[in-house]
Amino acid sequence: MGKINWGRVFLCGIVTGSVSALLQLLVFFFALPETEFAAAVEAARAGRPTVRALGLIVFFAVGILTIWLYAAIRPRYGPGPKTAVVAGFAVWLSGALVDIYWIDLRVTPFAFGALLAPLAVALLAHIAATLLGAWHYKE
Repeated sequence: MGKINWGRVFLCGIVTGSVSALLQLLVFFFALPETEFAAAVEAARAGRPTVRALGLIVFFAVGILTIWLYAAIRPRYGPGPKTAVVAGFAVWLSGALVDIYWIDLRVTPFAFGALLAPLAVALLAHIAATLLGAWHYKE
């Protein structure tokens, strides 16, 4: 059983977070610009310039967490795309469940239906980004 290569976890995690952020940004900018979710996000960002920087930091942290999980489960699942998909899905699911919880509490300014497309986009983007980041991970 190999040890986790922490340098690679951070490097590949930054790649994963960057790719995930870029893919989601492209989809929201080009494919979903007129949705209730996009309007709510823009309203929440108004007058808060630090929101974008914090968003990038969160994407990087989630990317690092995902690659750490990939590295941690590699001994049991084996290296490769299947393990990357499992790690990416697990991290996405934990975030999606938190989003659904906040919507149920009515803390967010939009309804559950408005979150379905962004959650689907986030799942696909995060899985693709995890595949790329995990591909570069070596112990």
